[in-house]
Amino acid sequence: MTNATLVRRRWSGLRAIGVLLLALAWTTATMPSSAVAAEDPQAFVQGIGDQVVQILQQNLPREQAEQQLNDVWLGAFDVEGIGKAVLGKNWKKATDAQLQDYMQVFPQYVAKLYAIQFSDYSGETFAVNGSKTGSGGDAIVNAQIDRPGGEPIEVDFVLLQGDQGLKIKDVKVEGVSLLVTKRSEFDSVIAQKGIDGLIQAMREKVGQV
Repeated sequence: MTNATLVRRRWSGLRAIGVLLLALAWTTATMPSSAVAAEDPQAFVQGIGDQVVQILQQNLPREQAEQQLNDVWLGAFDVEGIGKAVLGKNWKKATDAQLQDYMQVFPQYVAKLYAIQFSDYSGETFAVNGSKTGSGGDAIVNAQIDRPGGEPIEVDFVLLQGDQGLKIKDVKVEGVSLLVTKRSEFDSVIAQKGIDGLIQAMREKVGQV
């Protein structure tokens, strides 16, 4: 497999997991917190994955999906932790006002990205293969996305257990971290336009201009 082919496959995987994560987040947000907390990481991911296809098969209009995304994102992911990690070294460089503006738009920005990819679903199926404990103590659940007419995609869900139950802190598709990928993108924007420029670009993405 050539490097170019590998890159194309990885980005195809990123788009596929974007769709699945949207449904994953939706089902997580609708589950009682006590039930989520009681699940072990592997059962948590598999249980949600079993519902992903059912939700995606509804073919919800993009506008309807976007209306649900703010609560979805807040309910399923470690928003503050991911937002801080994605901003990386620039977190300490930002002013309090910039951080407030950034964290206000960040959940909506990510939800918008998932909404854009929502229509990409084309019959993918999802299955958990196993789990392990990472070096930092986080649970890492390995899963596989099978695509009609395409090669399967390996996905690792990195989960943390907090006071509100399990939360997603990162997703790695074929070894490529979505968190690291987005941090690299943000670093590039900040290098050119500064933190205010990044915030403005995020606002434009979600239509807040």
